[in-house]
Order: sequence, then C-alpha cells, then structure tokens
Amino acid sequence: MALSMNDVNSKGSFTWIRCNDDARSGYFRNLFCQKFGGSFTRVGRYYEWSLSENEIQLPEDPQPVINTEPKKTWVFKDPDGNIVKTTNIQHFCKEYELTRSSLYEVISGQRNAHKGYSFIETVIE
Repeated sequence: MALSMNDVNSKGSFTWIRCNDDARSGYFRNLFCQKFGGSFTRVGRYYEWSLSENEIQLPEDPQPVINTEPKKTWVFKDPDGNIVKTTNIQHFCKEYELTRSSLYEVISGQRNAHKGYSFIETVIE
C-alpha cells in the first residue's frame, strides 16, 4: 500500500500508522512531505499533517532512497554438495524449508550444519 493524502489524519488508517506508530515514522513523515508537501506538527502524542493555502500540491514521486551499505552474499553447501548462494536468509529458509534461527547458528559457528546445509563464507560486495 502507498501513502495516501486522504487518510493521513484518520487515526488507525495505514498512512496514519506509518506516520505515527511505525518504528520508522520519521522517515515516512519526510517521505510523505516530499510527495504531497505540507508539514507535520505534533499534537499531543501524535503528529498531524497540514497543508498551508499557499503551498501547491505536487503529486510527484519522491527521490528513491539509495542503499549505500555493502551487499552481503552468504554461500552454503547443500546436502548434495552443491554450492548455493543467497542474499536473503529469510527467503532462503522458506525456499528450502529451513529454520532461520538454526541457520544463523550455522553461520555464527555454533552448529556445523542444519538439515545438511553447511556454511562456507560471507561475501561482501
């Protein structure tokens, strides 16, 4: 779902939760203001959005956030001896029916293998 100008001040709506109760609410408030203009003011415990009359609404898409962190790739050996690479542990575990916590134990060296999958290396690109 996208942030919506219509329900930003409706308590309990998707956009209201994103801009008030979400762990990244500051990020979403900035994103919302870039997209729709206006500003947020703190009213009690929560924030309320308002648009002044002399501000023009520009429904342009905000600039994409560029991730500058290095990308990690985990390399595993499967039960058949093949090399398997992944950049997302959660999707990897779902695809091969593995337990994520057990796989993290394999990565940290607490376990040698999980369901035949053993850790080889982490590649940072």
